[in-house]
Amino acid sequence: MEVLVLTYLIGEFSAMVGLSEHTLRFYEKEGLIKVDRNEQNVRIYSDENKLWIENLLHMKTTGMSLKDMKQFAMWGHMGDETTEDRLTLLKNHRKKVAKELEEISRSLEHLDKKISIYEKSLGDCF
Repeated sequence: MEVLVLTYLIGEFSAMVGLSEHTLRFYEKEGLIKVDRNEQNVRIYSDENKLWIENLLHMKTTGMSLKDMKQFAMWGHMGDETTEDRLTLLKNHRKKVAKELEEISRSLEHLDKKISIYEKSLGDCF
């Protein structure tokens, strides 16, 4: 039984993942993503590329540096012998994100208290 592999040109892939064609080319140039090319040297994206891009976007959303994203991608392309390195990088990044989340949570509580104070003072005027 033959497995059907779906492929996409850069325009349709760009729309699918919500990134500009320019950004996709940049990610490829920086080594964040490996893209196959057809006989005419046209980029051909796959569902595997889509999963990888989604992973990169989560890393970016959590504030991972481009340097660390590139390191993670390089190790990923190298294979299973770098699994421990990738795990360490992710755990260290998670610690950083958790700390930032705690700081943001404290600041949000402060904002809520300030809002409450101002709402009460305005309520007293009416």
